[in-house]
Amino acid sequence: MRYSKIQDLPTKWAHFCLNISSFVHRQAGVSLKGKKVLAGFSGGPDSAALVLAMHYLAPSLNMKLEAAYLDHGLRREAGEDLALVQDTCSQLSMKLHLGRSNVSRLAGRGRGGIEETARRLRYRYLHGVARKTGADYVLTGHHLNDLAEDILMRLQRGTGWPGLSGMRAYVPERRILRPLLMIPRKCIMDFLETAGQGYVLDATNKDKTFLRNRVRMSLVPEFEAINPGFLKSIANIWRLGRVDADYWDHILEEARQDVQEEDLVPGDLLSGMHQAARMRLYKKTLDSLGPGQALVENIFKLDELWQSRKTGARVQFPGDKEALISREGIEFRHISHGTEKKGS
Repeated sequence: MRYSKIQDLPTKWAHFCLNISSFVHRQAGVSLKGKKVLAGFSGGPDSAALVLAMHYLAPSLNMKLEAAYLDHGLRREAGEDLALVQDTCSQLSMKLHLGRSNVSRLAGRGRGGIEETARRLRYRYLHGVARKTGADYVLTGHHLNDLAEDILMRLQRGTGWPGLSGMRAYVPERRILRPLLMIPRKCIMDFLETAGQGYVLDATNKDKTFLRNRVRMSLVPEFEAINPGFLKSIANIWRLGRVDADYWDHILEEARQDVQEEDLVPGDLLSGMHQAARMRLYKKTLDSLGPGQALVENIFKLDELWQSRKTGARVQFPGDKEALISREGIEFRHISHGTEKKGS
């Protein structure tokens, strides 16, 4: 590592770090001044850039930064990853939290594939460390190329608007913050090279049995070949989506001010709504029940059943959720092994 503080960085890269801080404050709507944050650090280039950039920003923000590393038990090279993570944190005088999971065992029990299980365990671990240490936010290294992959994957799943604009920079209900979301991967690699920061590459990222890897290695380069400004277009889609989501959140919050039951959308409220508002209200209520992305066709189906007043009709959604058309309106609930229970 060539530079110990932001003042020592070449001007271009000092501005790079300051732009990240500005993005977090203006676009994500989060102030990191005086906060304690926990950065997920795998040893890969994305998380290495995240840790390094936040280290440079920490003094001016009076921010306390710690890192967390989780070994999934999947890779023989994990020892090399850990060595780099420990060495980097030692150089930065940064506290490091270590954890281990057995992804293969849990995935084999039918709780999702390897990739999904690893993601779920990673976030569970990070949130657990954050709770124990009193961290205000969990930081991840997702960047603009990741956002492009996310949008393309949502498109093939049939995600609607504004979800089609991709992952959020800040997820308040989970305190997840993605400071690098508008930064292209190439810029991240150039930053690491300039700073003299090492990193490790995960060979599984080239395994095309995973959909995300196929999107990364085949689709994104093809779009960039067609349109060299593809990533800029992705950033613009994301910004438009955030503005749109903010508007509809405001509209829906106003609409639900007098609603008494959290998981019941009253019929009199729905009857006075435009279809666009109704469908967004369905999605928002489903999201409040927990993980599981509702597909557009199911949202349309639910609205058609409501308009036809098909009392007793049900529509099921991912995440063991369902919507029930009742005389009072639409009830949203969880399904657990054939037993219905209302969500919290």
